[in-house]
Amino acid sequence: MAVVMTCPTCGSTRCINPGFCALCRDADVRKARGEPPRYIEAPRWQRAPDHIPVDWESMSIEALMAHFDRTRRAHGAPQRTVDALMFSLRERGTKTLQQPAVQRRFSELSDDQVIEVGDRLQRLRKIARAWTAAEVETLFQARIKCPKALSVHV
Repeated sequence: MAVVMTCPTCGSTRCINPGFCALCRDADVRKARGEPPRYIEAPRWQRAPDHIPVDWESMSIEALMAHFDRTRRAHGAPQRTVDALMFSLRERGTKTLQQPAVQRRFSELSDDQVIEVGDRLQRLRKIARAWTAAEVETLFQARIKCPKALSVHV
């Protein structure tokens, strides 16, 4: 008769990550004893979170929001946001820039992404009509007027 051993942490017949499960069991034992959790020091992380300011605890909520907005603007919006914006602009032209959902998506783009969208709109051939230089200029002017697109300094 064979005895089947399962991992007490993950429940797998053969534990696929014994090191992680051992650390979890150790944390559970410490918690049962009432010990505080252990935290990894930031310098020991593989990549320190550059988007979190060192003095975040002393910052006002407005300053912290402005910081994260600047960080997001530097990295830009997710690709799906760019694609959704492209679809709207491709289907309805510059008049779609007045719609709140399009303005929100547009405000999330980095400057490089806005240039990419302008280039893509001018290269359209089969799916829709390519945008003219004047239409792309309208796109860039809308970017300048977009309130969230402007950088905030706190």
